[in-house]
Amino acid sequence: MVRRKIKIKRIENATTRQVTFSKRRGGLLKKAHDLSVLCDAEVAVIIFSSKGKLFQFANPSMETVLGRYVKASRDPEAGDNGSSTDNVEADRLTVFTEKLKMLQSNVIGDDLERLSLRDLIHLEQQVHESLGHIRAKKDELILEQIDEFKQKMADTRRTTNANTSMLDRLVDFCSSGITGSQNIVESEPGYVVGVPRTDTLRAGWIATSDQSNDGPEYVPCAKRFRITEDLNESPASE
Repeated sequence: MVRRKIKIKRIENATTRQVTFSKRRGGLLKKAHDLSVLCDAEVAVIIFSSKGKLFQFANPSMETVLGRYVKASRDPEAGDNGSSTDNVEADRLTVFTEKLKMLQSNVIGDDLERLSLRDLIHLEQQVHESLGHIRAKKDELILEQIDEFKQKMADTRRTTNANTSMLDRLVDFCSSGITGSQNIVESEPGYVVGVPRTDTLRAGWIATSDQSNDGPEYVPCAKRFRITEDLNESPASE
């Protein structure tokens, strides 16, 4: 089917004019976007509707393109060749910065009007991939923190067990010492449990505290005492 050539003139019907404006505006912005991407060109499009509403597209930014336009209008040679290497590098950095800002705006859902369906699908895929990486890193950090917490709990448990065991041994030691001091009984006449046989008392003699290497020193006494379980018992007379 042969397409009929439409005569370019003002559309009288307001509704048709608005519909045509929306379609043509979208096509123009898409072509400007494609031109900037395919040819790495700096493009700026400014559109005002019949009601005064602004529509625009710029790559890398409207300020950058208009700045270069003003500079080129004043000095065409500078616009073609560039004033200096520093200016070229500065413009390149500005372009890169604006692209990053534009990408950031797209990721957070702003300034999506100029994107086509293909661009939106591609952006959606990138966002999903980024979310996957973010979730994986988050899960990795959570697992590391859990392992670190488990290790700290194990160290604390070992320290607590060691302290408890040491305390139990100390209590047993103290208990055995107290029990031993209370269990002094008579094993043989003249001997006491826990006292060496060389230190036993002889009948009619008392061992003094001043002892030499040869053994205790004995002194005679008038009465002989017998060691019994009851240390408070009165001594028996001979």
